[in-house]
Amino acid sequence: MSKMIENVFYKQREDFYRKYKDRNKRFTFPEDITMTKGVPYAPDGNKAHRLDILEPDGMAPSSGWPVIINVHGGGLLLGSKEFNQYFCARLCTMGYLVFNVEYRLFPDCTMYDQMNDIFAAMDFIQDKLVRYHGDADRIFAVGDSGGACLLVYTTAAQRNPKVAKAPGVKPSTLPLKALGLISGMFYTNKFDQIGLFMPKYLYGPKYRRSAFAPYVNPEHPDIIKSLPPCFLVTSGKDNLRRYTMQFKMALDRAQMESEIMDFPDDPRLTHAFSAFEPELPESTQVFHAMTDYFKGL
Repeated sequence: MSKMIENVFYKQREDFYRKYKDRNKRFTFPEDITMTKGVPYAPDGNKAHRLDILEPDGMAPSSGWPVIINVHGGGLLLGSKEFNQYFCARLCTMGYLVFNVEYRLFPDCTMYDQMNDIFAAMDFIQDKLVRYHGDADRIFAVGDSGGACLLVYTTAAQRNPKVAKAPGVKPSTLPLKALGLISGMFYTNKFDQIGLFMPKYLYGPKYRRSAFAPYVNPEHPDIIKSLPPCFLVTSGKDNLRRYTMQFKMALDRAQMESEIMDFPDDPRLTHAFSAFEPELPESTQVFHAMTDYFKGL
């Protein structure tokens, strides 16, 4: 049974890449940025341990460029940094140094491995900030869908030793000032298509008896109260809108700083639309509102 489900996961990944293999032909890459692709952030030769660096052209501010670390979506099962490169390019045009991070995907690894991948990328970024004129006091992270979920857990583990100890991950010391969470797949154990099949692959087959079991619920106080300010985005046609609305309510109950951008019921504005369709006018609204939120902190 497990092997059959794994094959379904791989088929989903193949179908996704096939469906969107030509999507980049529809977009125009900005002329006023420079992108360096496929930079290894770990010395193991794993192709998943690479990132792209997008730099605004021109002279950096005296304090350096503010930084955005992007963690792509795909339910932690599929997706790639290449899929998000135009999304990241648009963020870069807002005056940010952007690091677009690749990471391993399940079922070839667990979520704990993915957390360690993000921490390794953050350590690499920390070492390269001076070289790329990044401002160490203005570092933000943005994730869509599964990437948003992964960011919540990595950031909580970074800021709370108890959360890091449970899965045995080694957090980075690179400080994140705020998170941008787009159509987040925040909940992985609800009685739905995600919760029925994914948890044992993300957390291990015996996760219910593990030290991490309480943290499968992202509303656990150790997680929710460990987060920096969060900017959330969803829409009426976002199939995970209920997740974002529930997570926003949890942040409010915990009296944590957050803001939400909830677009109306429009067939163009589907799940994580600003990552899928970065040239939509509403996507431009997201880029401006999110970066304005970051600037105001």
